[in-house]
Amino acid sequence: MELSIDKSLELTVTAPMTATVADVEEVLESRQEWLLQKLYRLKEQEGPPYRKEYMSGEKLQYRGRQYPLEVVEAGVPEPTLSFDEQTFTLRVHRFDGDVDDVSVRRKHQAVVDWYIRRAEEELPNRVSRFESRLGLEDVPVWVGEIDGRWGEYDNGSVRLNWRLILAPVRIQDYVLVHELAHSVHDEHSDAFWNTVGALIPDYEDRREWLRVNGNSLAI
Repeated sequence: MELSIDKSLELTVTAPMTATVADVEEVLESRQEWLLQKLYRLKEQEGPPYRKEYMSGEKLQYRGRQYPLEVVEAGVPEPTLSFDEQTFTLRVHRFDGDVDDVSVRRKHQAVVDWYIRRAEEELPNRVSRFESRLGLEDVPVWVGEIDGRWGEYDNGSVRLNWRLILAPVRIQDYVLVHELAHSVHDEHSDAFWNTVGALIPDYEDRREWLRVNGNSLAI
């Protein structure tokens, strides 16, 4: 019996005609660790999402979920994005309805601006849920562009990458707690991870999710 996984993460089982369902299940169970390793390696090979053209039918990610995008013509001087908890609506001037480079850049900037505003509104509020448990109060939170990292703790302040707003809330919370824990421990010592674990018991799973899926948190 042979197992193979292609780049689309589809598993193929090749078995003799005499094999039963129970036989296949037994092999799958015995090869579980191998399957997980293959899945992680293939997932890690994925790059960021394809460049969007911001046309109706595409999807935008928010808080770990994908929502449909609807593009409509409107009397607006520049593209503007809104969200009704079910659908993203991008209102554009008729001259921005095409997929030329200039129009795509203008629409892209409108989408980025919306995400940054939402991140600035939501992420600092989530910090307040954890700071008191570390003996902290009114920790300043800055949200913006950070190259190569999701957050950092510096001189009593937390800095967060706005792209975290694309991730599931549980992943946002892991990054927030990670940075807040640096108020107590500078290094990633055992004591540091114990502090993180006291607030996020499954932090290892969340950290692994971010390691594997971080590239997908892009617009």
